[in-house]
Amino acid sequence: MALKGLFLDRIRDQAINRRRLGKAILQFGMAGLLSETVIGRALAAEENPPAKKPFPFPIDKGDDNPLLNTHRVNWRVTNGELMHGYIAVPAAARNKLPTVLIIHDEQGLDFATREYTRKMALNGYIALAPDFLSAWGGMPDDPAKTRALLMGVDWSWLVKDAAMTVDWLKNQRYSTGKVGAIGFGWGGKLAQYTAAQAQDALAAAVAYYSETPPMNEAAHIKAPLQLHFGTSDSAVNAAALNWVSALKSASVPLECYFYPNAGHGFMNETQPAYNEAAANEAWKRSAEFLAANLNPKESLLHKINKGEQKLEKEQAVASSTKPNVTQKANQQPK
Repeated sequence: MALKGLFLDRIRDQAINRRRLGKAILQFGMAGLLSETVIGRALAAEENPPAKKPFPFPIDKGDDNPLLNTHRVNWRVTNGELMHGYIAVPAAARNKLPTVLIIHDEQGLDFATREYTRKMALNGYIALAPDFLSAWGGMPDDPAKTRALLMGVDWSWLVKDAAMTVDWLKNQRYSTGKVGAIGFGWGGKLAQYTAAQAQDALAAAVAYYSETPPMNEAAHIKAPLQLHFGTSDSAVNAAALNWVSALKSASVPLECYFYPNAGHGFMNETQPAYNEAAANEAWKRSAEFLAANLNPKESLLHKINKGEQKLEKEQAVASSTKPNVTQKANQQPK
């Protein structure tokens, strides 16, 4: 499938703007920013933006999957600013596909989020994972700084950016026009805010162990929702039941699941809270829910399945013919 103009192999820089000023507030604190010196530095940075890395996140081991094409991309959001992100497309795709927006947790657009993106693409979608810190300079290398920034950013900007991304995906020539969203933790909250903002433009949304938007947002949600919680996640669950009641009162099509002995972050293999049984069951439900609302192409799924089977056989053969350490030792000349 030709996707010229979409897959950009380098991320262009952009000038500092009011959201970069917001980043300065988060970094220096309001009191420090009010000083003339710091304001001067912020304005100087606007005229002379610092050089950025060629890529905002690394090439990793998942990018070598022959069944996928993965790329670093950017697109325009609020006030014409650049959002950058990670996209995965089935290599066997030849026609338009439904799309899924993958919204990261407070760890940012990390390896786990890119893995979710690749897994979703193997379900027959064009899967896009934005870095929602793009307008604040991108995801820092330090995870603690990433969390701090995400906890302090302006949600009204984030929701606009996410809704514009949905619209961008919906109207691309490679898209069928059906867009879904799936978010984890911090991203689950944004997925639901996005559903309220995008309304009919979003075909379905899935949220994992997220804090809830304000109760009045339920009335704006038109897309079917699927929610996942761990029974051990008491901080989130305290408000979850009230949110579920608000969604039902607003007649939002809803599926809601609670997983025994699972805590916050149970989907993330890189985190201590990972719960394999809960994660597998939840992902299966999410895949079925999105498929029912987005209609991925059966012919493509068949090709992907055949490709996975072939890859498994090749890997099995390679593994069986590779000599182990004992065999190598026995082959050494005496």
